[in-house]
Order: sequence, then structure tokens, then C-alpha cells
Amino acid sequence: MKKNYLLLLLLLLVFSCKDGYLSESPGEESNPGSSYNFGNAVQRNFQGVVLDTGGMPVSGATVTIGSNTVTTDNKGLFVFKNVSVSENFAHVKVTKAGYVNASRVMVPTDGMNRINIMMIPVTTTAAVSAGSASTVALPDGTQVKFDGSFKDANGNAYSGTVKVSLYHLTPSNTYLNELMPGSFLATNATGNARAMETFGMLHVQLTGSSGQNLQIANGHTAEITVPIDATQTSNSPATIPLWSYNETTGMWNEEGTASKVGNAYVGAVSHFSWWNCDIQFPQATIKVHVKTSSGQALPNLVVTLKRMSQAYDVYGSTDNTGMVSGIVPAGEILTLKVYDACHVVIYTANIGPFTAGSTIVLPDILLPIPPSLLYTIKGSLKTCANANVTDGYVVFKTAGAGNYFQYMSVPVDNAGNFTFNTYSCTANPQFTYEGLDINNLQTTNEVAFTATANLMNLGNITVCNPTSEFIIYKIDNQTMVTVLGSFDAKWSGLTSSSPNIPVKQLRISSMNPAGSYFSIVQNNMLGAAASFTTDYLIVVAGTDILPGNGNMMINISSFGTVGDYIDFTVNGTYTNTSGSHTLTATGHVKRDL
Repeated sequence: MKKNYLLLLLLLLVFSCKDGYLSESPGEESNPGSSYNFGNAVQRNFQGVVLDTGGMPVSGATVTIGSNTVTTDNKGLFVFKNVSVSENFAHVKVTKAGYVNASRVMVPTDGMNRINIMMIPVTTTAAVSAGSASTVALPDGTQVKFDGSFKDANGNAYSGTVKVSLYHLTPSNTYLNELMPGSFLATNATGNARAMETFGMLHVQLTGSSGQNLQIANGHTAEITVPIDATQTSNSPATIPLWSYNETTGMWNEEGTASKVGNAYVGAVSHFSWWNCDIQFPQATIKVHVKTSSGQALPNLVVTLKRMSQAYDVYGSTDNTGMVSGIVPAGEILTLKVYDACHVVIYTANIGPFTAGSTIVLPDILLPIPPSLLYTIKGSLKTCANANVTDGYVVFKTAGAGNYFQYMSVPVDNAGNFTFNTYSCTANPQFTYEGLDINNLQTTNEVAFTATANLMNLGNITVCNPTSEFIIYKIDNQTMVTVLGSFDAKWSGLTSSSPNIPVKQLRISSMNPAGSYFSIVQNNMLGAAASFTTDYLIVVAGTDILPGNGNMMINISSFGTVGDYIDFTVNGTYTNTSGSHTLTATGHVKRDL
């Protein structure tokens, strides 16, 4: 399937809709300077997953919609039921220490809205000195030139070392829609709502020596250089608007211009968060249902849109009612495609042009899907005491799915019952399911099965494994391994092999070495959140990883007191007798000492 891309895209993935930004719904900021039609306040349901750039779940992240807040579980999943948002706008915010703040803006559907978000770990690209001009660059040609003037959050002049983190998000990135903040909805300099097409985005974070956030000093600017994708060079204008992202409202705001210099855009900016090089269009909102010829809803199908001159598709997915909705450029003929589960185009049509500011409900898209490829999977979740799970959900995953965001989640009703409808491009598809009991923090773990009939009743499913502590790891492109149960997590003062040299050591390990086992030991750990690249021992899949055979970054993002939790991630490469490998891991374990 073609890579997703710009414009204001139509929504989010797998269960439709994409959430919004500056909103007039209760508990959210409104932007009276925008002409966008937010619509009336409505109640909507949302489910989503938060992953990092390596495809690993981000657990313990704080997710907010309006005044409602939840945290992600060990799979990075979260659920909101009946939250108040605007009819044409929902704004989802996600934060966790050690990651760039993330958000998603969408036009919510009436069904179960699916939100897919990918969080970017904060990594230092370079350190510069305040008071001196400097340039920080990435290998692809992205760069920022500073004149040396910085300020802290109170506006005071800052002197000292400045850690600079750069992240260049290209329009060709497979996960553009999941990585970028908000959506492609923007407000231009005259206050008009716009849909955009991006030619590249840049995130810059400035941090002081004490970890404080910094900004460019008042009256000063920095020069940014954003490379242009090779496939966009011929269509890239000589001058392009610059847009800065407002995390409070979720809206991109027009703020200056950038000029084309060679194969890059160069412009001056007076502050940092996200910057976007985009062309703009009047916007319209469209909604459409995708169904079989007999009228049955088709959930989880990918729907893409593209302007005639656009290099990349933007995409969304139908929700559980078969609906997809989003904001699109007005006054343009757009090519709409529907893809099946094997990423094969099964429908193509040209739509538009649409009147600026209008909301259009397109005729239903009816597809001649054979009934033999439609599957309904039912069942009921039960607690350890055989009572109904009243607050929970079931996560389905298609075997062999290549996209990181392959989960499809279905909530249970008050009696613990669930129904999952899906379309497969092959007969007898293979799935895994995992049932989760939110109230009791229990899981079934992942269970593999084959849909041998079009109606599958899995019967009563007992949810009775604890999820309060876990470590999840992945080696290369193998299946993720989840280690649940009890863990030994201790931080203690030890004596090293050298006499009278105290060593503080963090030791985390599974209590069941006969099963899926993961252990991490970090020496010289001072008892606070920090990152390490030395003095470690990691044991995973029968391999001991040490600095001598590994190049690992261990990030302790949260270091709780005894009885509280330690959160950590591990990312890097190592070698053993079978060759070179990549390891990613995330953990949430209770501190014992």
C-alpha cells in the first residue's frame, strides 16, 4: 500500500476517525480565531494504542481527551467511553517522560474510534554552548543554526550547555500519520481553516543542564533547513508557508515562510516545538460508509485519498460501523481507494470537488465481498471467580501483519460479551486474541486461533493472569514476547570487586527463569530516572549482553520508591554466535527494595 501522507488526512486507523485539535467541546480549548466548524458537543467512544518508533508498546503513558484521562496498559492500549468532544473535532493528547509529547486530531465517527499514536523518544542530537553561534545537523541534511541566545521558561537569559534534540519527519515515512502531532487541519494567517499537504516536518527540543526546557531568546531567531523528498522536488513551490504546532489547541498556525534552496526549505523561526512546511487549501469534511453489496458494514478497511498532483496517499480506516470520516482539501478532485486486508486495491473512484466549509456525506461504497470472506467472532470474558467482566476488551491481531499498528480492539458489554466483525482476503485466516479485565488488571495473554468458520463462538474465556507488572521485548523482527507475573526489582548498595568502592546496583529480573525470561543489571545506578550506555548486563533469550558485545541504551524513565514502579526501556544492538541483532524492550515492574 502506498505510504500515507499529508493533507489533512482523513482519520486514524483501523477503527476510523482521527481526532482533533482545537475544540469547542467541554474541557478543551477553543480557538475563536479559526473559521473551522467544530459542530455541536457529542458523546463518543475511543480506543487506541501507543507505540514507540520501534513498534514497542508505550505503557504508563497519560492519555487525555478533554477533561478525561487514562493511562496505557502493558500493550500501550487505552479506552475512553462516552467522552464529550465536538461533532467534527476530537483532540487526544499523550505524554510520558522521555518522549516527545504526542497528539491526534480527528473527526470522530458514531462508532468506536481507533487512535494510533507513535511516540518519539527524546534523544540528544548534539550539545551546544549558549552565547556562541552553532549548527546542529542530522545525516539527511536537516539542520538548525542558532545564534547562541536562549531563555528559560520564565524568560530569563540562559547561559551554559544546551542539549538539542532534532527529529525530521518525512512525508514518505510509513508512519507519518501516527508520528505527526494533531492532523493536517490548520488555521492560516487570516484565521481561515485549511487542509494542508506537507513537504516535511521538524521537531526541535532544547534542554538546559538541569533538564529545564529552553527556548530561543526574545528578539532572536534560528534558521531551520528541512530537506525535500525526492519524489516531491518537481512539485515543490519556490516559497512555502511555515506552520507551528500549538500543543494546547492541537492546531497548526501559519507563521512565516520558507524558501527553496537546492533540495531543501530554509526559513527563520522564533520558537520551537513542531514546524511544518506545507501548502494549504480550503477544507471540507467528508463522511462515507463502506459496506458489502447486501449492506453489511465492513470495518477495518483502509481508505486512502490523494490529490491528482500529490506524491503520497493519506489514509484512514473504517470503524466498527464501516464509517470513515475526515477533513479534505476543497475545490480538488481526489482519488479514493479502498484496500483489503492484504493491501490490495479493491475499489477506486474519483470524488469531489467539494465546496469549502461543507460537510458531505458520500453515497455508501458497496463492495462485492464474498460472504465466505466475512468473519464474525464472538465470546464472553469471565473473571477468575467466573463472574462477568464488566469493564474490559478483547484485542485481535491478524497473524503475520507487517504494520506495527495491527491490533483491533473490541469492548465487552455489561455481561462480558463481545463481537468482532472483520473481512479477510483469504479463507481460514489466523488470528491471536487477548482478553483484558480492566477492573482487576487481569489478562488471558495472547491466544492463537484459526477462523475455520464464518461465525466463530469462542465461548467463555477466563481472564486470570496479572498485568500489574510486565516486561515486553522484541528481537529483530520476531514476535514480541510478553513476560508477566512476579519480578525481582531491587536497588541496593553493594561493594565492588575493588576494595572500599561502593557500587549502587539496579537489578530487575523475572522470577520464572524457566519461561520467557528477561533480566537487567545496571551498576552505578544512583537511584533516579536516568539513561545509561555502560555498566550493564542484560540476559534475554539465552544470551548475556554486555558492553563488550552490545551497544545498548537503557532509559529509566521512572524510578519509584519501594512499592511503587520502575519504568524502563532498552534499545540497541548486540552480537552472539548467530550474528548481529536488534533488541527493544519496555518494562513496568514494582520496586521491592
